[in-house]
Amino acid sequence: MIKNIIFDLSEVIIFGYYGTEDLVEKKYKITAKEFLAQREIYNDLFLEAMRGNGTEEAYFAELVKETNWEITLEELKSTIRENLNRQIEGTMEIIQKLKGKYQLILLSDHIKEWADYIVETNQNLQIFDSIFFSYELGKLKSDAGTFQFVLEKLKINPSETVFIDDYEKNIEMAKAQGIHGILFQNANQLQEELKKKYRIEIN
Repeated sequence: MIKNIIFDLSEVIIFGYYGTEDLVEKKYKITAKEFLAQREIYNDLFLEAMRGNGTEEAYFAELVKETNWEITLEELKSTIRENLNRQIEGTMEIIQKLKGKYQLILLSDHIKEWADYIVETNQNLQIFDSIFFSYELGKLKSDAGTFQFVLEKLKINPSETVFIDDYEKNIEMAKAQGIHGILFQNANQLQEELKKKYRIEIN
């Protein structure tokens, strides 16, 4: 019987960093392809910032340093926050229906400044019984030990827990600890899998 449900945040509840390239292309003379290519170059720096080993300011400064982009760090920060304000349709409505029936947990990879902004501007995240961000843990969901830490911290049984994420590797890391997994595609698909596969009550 499922008693605990762990949700990813970005690309499951809200838009995260992904999709920012489209806003950058609309607002500045930088193509989405250019932005994504530059982001890939500095991906390791980005991952370290999400582990708490760096700041948004330092990451963006490196990202734009060797470009001729006509964009300031403040404009870049504003654009990512604009993207973070976008909701994934339907997911929060499902979470609200689960409240009180299951222990709800949020586990998210984010740079501290982004996590702070998200929590400040999304009061509905208070619906979660526990919230874990990668910058606090010093680990990403794809790193060894992350899911074990959450299980031990909350004293929950992995066989009674389901994890929802849009990234296959994160699902596999959870399954390695005995946690059930759902690869998120959209809210309708999520609701159907929760109900049919895990007999989770949603009404």
